[in-house]
Amino acid sequence: MQLTASTHSWQDRAGLAMLEALAALLVLTAGAVGVLWWQQQATLRQQQHTYQFIAMGLASDLADRMRINASQSALYAMHWGESRQTTQDCFVNACSWTQLAQWDIAQWQQALRAQLPKGDASVYPLPGLTGWWGISVGWPTNKMAANSTTCPPRMQCWNLWVRPQR
Repeated sequence: MQLTASTHSWQDRAGLAMLEALAALLVLTAGAVGVLWWQQQATLRQQQHTYQFIAMGLASDLADRMRINASQSALYAMHWGESRQTTQDCFVNACSWTQLAQWDIAQWQQALRAQLPKGDASVYPLPGLTGWWGISVGWPTNKMAANSTTCPPRMQCWNLWVRPQR
């Protein structure tokens, strides 16, 4: 049996090296894309947590306003997409309790629009619980939320229940 040395030309070796380099570049690209996707997901989660923190503060602020003006709780009720405005300025002029409620909700909605981009809210009496109110503050999300009776589709919500009158 005779052994012969296989000789490969430099062109064959260069082609093989080119394939190896291409495979390494492909692996590196896939890794970089994975890291960028991971970073994007972390940024989106951070943004959602920030929106939730803002919504918590806004809901708490409205609950405090309702407690201060408990006799007019029903005037704070509003539906998703509803906008309230008033010409009364309770900082400048004395207001009745009714005017204060109207001014409160208009000021609060202005703060909502300023602090929570594309945010919305709903204030509603809780069924079966006399004197209790629900405050839902929502912001847009890319995820489909679970079926919720208090939050519209494509929104994530923070819900707070308050009893202004005791």
